[in-house]
Amino acid sequence: MRASLKIENVLQAANLMRAGSILTQMHGKNGLCWYIVPGGEITERTANQLLARPDVQPANDGLFPGISQTFRLRGVS
Repeated sequence: MRASLKIENVLQAANLMRAGSILTQMHGKNGLCWYIVPGGEITERTANQLLARPDVQPANDGLFPGISQTFRLRGVS
């Protein structure tokens, strides 16, 4: 099993997404949390900064239509 990276800021998270990782929201021990997969956990602040970028778009709907839990950096396959 690969160890999680320590993702310090939005630039590092965006670089991981540029390399093909996705941003996803999951349930953790203490409630909802955000992860870059593969990569590691990020803060809610970093997730919100990523979601504010116009090039970060929903990859697909989550459990309910229109409520996405997975996001990709557009322009990256």
